[in-house]
Amino acid sequence: MQSGQMLPWFSDTYNELLVRYFNNKLHHALLFIGAKGIGKAKLVAGLSDTLLCKKPTPQGACNACQSCHLRLAGNHPDFYVLESEKQLGVDKIREGIAKLSGTAQMGGNKVLVIPVADSMTEAAANALLKTLEEPTNNTYLLLITDSLNRIMPTILSRCEKHSLGLPDVQSSLAYLQQQGVQDASEALLEAYGYAPLRLEAALNSESDFNYRTFTDGMGALLASSGSQQLLALANKWQSDAVQVATWCQHMAHKAYVERQQVQDYARYRACVEAVKTLQHPGVNKSMVLVSILKQFQR
Repeated sequence: MQSGQMLPWFSDTYNELLVRYFNNKLHHALLFIGAKGIGKAKLVAGLSDTLLCKKPTPQGACNACQSCHLRLAGNHPDFYVLESEKQLGVDKIREGIAKLSGTAQMGGNKVLVIPVADSMTEAAANALLKTLEEPTNNTYLLLITDSLNRIMPTILSRCEKHSLGLPDVQSSLAYLQQQGVQDASEALLEAYGYAPLRLEAALNSESDFNYRTFTDGMGALLASSGSQQLLALANKWQSDAVQVATWCQHMAHKAYVERQQVQDYARYRACVEAVKTLQHPGVNKSMVLVSILKQFQR
């Protein structure tokens, strides 16, 4: 994402960070915390672009200097991203620290980004501590997490924390419509935890299961009374069983709040239990779904 395209709900935060940077008051270690799918990585990308730029403006990186050209080409020598498919181990962290210890090849700032900071092992986190405490000159460490309680206290105490809330509904819907999601609605947004980028990713996924297919399937189920439709849905949706049970739970809760009917509360409780049951390995997901979907059928 190029500078100047900051997500609207992060514009104020982004601008405040830039002002502090231009005034030489930006902390060297920043931890960005917030729900999955709100665009934390795009905020960090915009900030890191500006930190690497040789001629930054109050709006961000110039995208025209040599440093920006290298960044846009994906081979900036002073920009490092540490990530792993699973846990982020100590060797990877040490590799990143070694790169930061030298002089910046472009003569400017060095930027290290850890997109999933909560994936660090304890040994990896401990290896990062000294760098967080005593960074080399012109070095910035930008960490991102969806889960604050999974970050070691020692890491937390050495970073400046930025808690990022969910964007407001209007901003999210406007963004989604700009991305081509013409049927964006609050109900659709709610299904994905009010996280617009999470919704966008789900709709663009190669998977044939999303909230649209869920509501279509539930609509057909509610209109039927036989077991054929029930079993077909349970089998089709078993790989997404936890999400199905969670959405069913939301449906039942909403119905109970609106109607205060005993059967709606019973459905809600059944869904809560189903979500717990589905956490156990080896459970028959299809049968669990049959048990809760049956309660929604007429």
